[in-house]
Amino acid sequence: MIDIHNHVLFAVDDGSESIEESIEMLREYKRNGVEIVVFTPHLNHPMFKNDVETIKKNYDILNEECKKTGIYALLGSEVYLTPDIKDVIPVNDRFVLVEVNVSTYPMYLYDKVFDLQLEGYDIILAHVERYAWLKSDARILKKLKDMNVYFQMNVNSVKDDKFFLKNGYIDFLATDYHGKKRGTVDWEVFKTHKEMFERTVKMLGLKVPLQQ
Repeated sequence: MIDIHNHVLFAVDDGSESIEESIEMLREYKRNGVEIVVFTPHLNHPMFKNDVETIKKNYDILNEECKKTGIYALLGSEVYLTPDIKDVIPVNDRFVLVEVNVSTYPMYLYDKVFDLQLEGYDIILAHVERYAWLKSDARILKKLKDMNVYFQMNVNSVKDDKFFLKNGYIDFLATDYHGKKRGTVDWEVFKTHKEMFERTVKMLGLKVPLQQ
């Protein structure tokens, strides 16, 4: 199975603080049957000062540990959408995971999504369950779906969901794992929604079994 949204990559944002912590998180994935991990550190976020070069350097280091652990790793990013995005790290040169302000609808949302689509990317909106303005405005929700924006929900939100997953809006489930300092992961969701994770592997164009 696969996790396409997490903060396991060390020393780049508010997730893992050290390579040792990242290795323990990888072992936890392995114990719970998750063998493909897409690292998605924050990028362009006002709270985190990092850059693509540092992210890629740390990814190369951690990828060596992934091989030892039996984890197939890919690199992406969770891009905070602003009117002046500079960098993205697409997953498999196709998908760009994005996040926006949780409390206020960003007026530039459609424009920035369209700009990224013009560059050839498919857009995944991260942890959609957090956006009260999305759930409460059917016009925005419909517009984003009409624009072929994919929706991702965090696995820890599945049991309490009464809207997004129930009504078929969710395309991807993922952990958004930041380490145990931010709580544990509901690993049972990987079993109860196995078909969704298997579909994710196919959508990414990955072949199983994978070879490092």
